[in-house]
Amino acid sequence: TVYDRSNLIYRAIGTLKRTLIEESVIVALVCVVFLMHARSALVAIITLPLGVLIAYICMWLLGLSSNIMSLGGIAIAIGAMVDAAIVMIENAHKHLERLKPSQSRAEAVIAAAVEVGPALFFSLLIITVSFLPIFALEAQEGRLFKPLAYTKTFAMAAAALLSILLVPALMTLLIRGRIMPEHRNPINRFLIWVYRPVIDFVLRFKGMIIAVALAIL
Repeated sequence: TVYDRSNLIYRAIGTLKRTLIEESVIVALVCVVFLMHARSALVAIITLPLGVLIAYICMWLLGLSSNIMSLGGIAIAIGAMVDAAIVMIENAHKHLERLKPSQSRAEAVIAAAVEVGPALFFSLLIITVSFLPIFALEAQEGRLFKPLAYTKTFAMAAAALLSILLVPALMTLLIRGRIMPEHRNPINRFLIWVYRPVIDFVLRFKGMIIAVALAIL
């Protein structure tokens, strides 16, 4: 053996594990701080390891090895995999805030999922196909980058499926108890107080903002 890469691969796997843990902690903090509901965080956290597991199963079925590039594809996808779940959870909270006396919690959660589910699914599909041009690479470039494109595509496709299949089911099970209205959260109130004058200014001077953006471009 001239070059043993096993230690490098083990370190890469360790980095991926640490990234998963860090992402789960951040998602939990975001859900707790902005939604004031700890169990809602579990909905997003559960989708992370499942999405990675599905990507690994696809790798195994295609005979792809765990190398630096294939693990890098999963690491790149981790940040975007939970976006759909967080958006759907927040929308479910908004529907539960406006829950009518004649409406059940399950109906409110289902309505929230139906409202944003298709848009979230197709947005993740767009991210999924964004790496497809890499499969057109040939020779050394293709051998180098195709494992990354494969694993990122698998992970994002898994996230898209989980966002419309698993996340709504988990929301009906875990989003229970008291839901704090958005206007009662001091952090949300502060952010809205900061953002409202900014958006008012931007909408009042639309032409100037667009001209500045074009100039920067």
